[in-house]
This record gives sequence, structure tokens and C-alpha cells, in this order.
Amino acid sequence: MFMNISKVNNIDFNTVYKVLSSSEITDGEKRLFVQNNKSQINRIVELQISSSDYKLIMKNRPLIKFRPLKNSFTKRGDKKILSQSLNIPLSDVDDYVDKIVTEMEIDKTQIPSDPETIDKVKTYVYRHGKKEQVVKCLDYELNHAKNILKVLYSTLEYNTGGVADYFMRPIHRLDNKTLSQLYNVVDKNLKAGASAGAIPPDKSQDAAQWALIQIFRIQNNQRLRNAFKVFKELS
Repeated sequence: MFMNISKVNNIDFNTVYKVLSSSEITDGEKRLFVQNNKSQINRIVELQISSSDYKLIMKNRPLIKFRPLKNSFTKRGDKKILSQSLNIPLSDVDDYVDKIVTEMEIDKTQIPSDPETIDKVKTYVYRHGKKEQVVKCLDYELNHAKNILKVLYSTLEYNTGGVADYFMRPIHRLDNKTLSQLYNVVDKNLKAGASAGAIPPDKSQDAAQWALIQIFRIQNNQRLRNAFKVFKELS
């Protein structure tokens, strides 16, 4: 295994992360990897993690249904990576995420912080944020989307790191209030897109109907998973 990783070229942050977090690579191989690539790794550590790097790392850290304890450890790791990525103390992450999401809500016509920061915070919120933060991030994302339909279809499908994946976990219950808020955000932005000429009116209406059905499906899937979990626990 070491012979493979020792010949890796163009080492980036994700490469280092994969090697050091791998359970298939021995500690000895990891030490040699760090030793042989020390100068490159030092340069990487000094740089801020890019938005694409952060997304890739999160993609490689899947959250697991019905494993709240394991996911809580994953959340701690995600928070630490975000703090390193944003170059802020770990203890400030929650307040910083709240601040950025609030800025996103105040003025959706302007980008309150640099796009990289917005992207990283949004990625974190769709994994570990509060439900009201998810609604605000969706509103901001649709408002700034170059292709609103593409973003909408993606975020409401599973395995895309968006809204659907957030509500895949039973800990994030999609109650009727949040369901209504999500749809209101979708409907509002689709109407705005149609009014601005960015979306044909017929496609806007079709997308709104699809989104409503999809949001109900997400809620029903969550209820079925919870019922199945209870059944297994009682069996």
C-alpha cells in the first residue's frame, strides 16, 4: 500500500486527508508518507482550505442513518475542519455560522461575505445546521443561482449534499412548519425567476409542483424510516 501512496504526485489537502484518515494504511506507512512529503504538506497546512477542497472532504465523510453517536463525532470533525478552513477558533464556529446565515438573510441581493465563505458555511449547514438555517441557506442559494432549476432539482434529490440529505437523518425532523417554509422559499424564488425572465412561466409552474411533491416525499420517507426503526427496536 505504501508503494502506491509514496508515488502520489501533486499532493493537495484532500490527498493528505485521505491518507491520514484511511483505515487501510498502517501508521508506519502514514509516518513515511508525512516524512517523504513534509515540505509539500507544510505548504498545504499554511494555506486556507478552498471551497472545493472543503466540499470534497465533506463528501468523503458520509453521515449514517440511525447512527447519532457516530454522526456526533463526525460533526465534531466537520466543525474542526471548518474552523481551520475559515481560520477561526473552534469555539467561534457556531456564532460565526449564525452570523453568516443572518447576513445571507438580511440582503439576498448582495453577497455579504466572500463566495468561498458562503459556500463553506452552506455546506456545513446542510450537514449539521438548524432547520431554520437550512431554510435560509436554500433561500439564498436559489436567489443567487445562475440556473435556479438545476439547483432546485439537485438539492431536493438525495446524495447531493443538499436539503434532501439534511432531512435523511431522523435527528432533523421535517415537521409541517418547516415543510411549509421550504415550499414558500421555493415558490417565491421560482416566481421571481419567472418574473425576471430567467425561467419560462410554464417551467416555473411545473418545477413548483415537482418541488411540492418532492418535499412531501422527503417527509414521508423520513416517517417511514422512523417507523421502521421503532419496529426494529420493539422486535
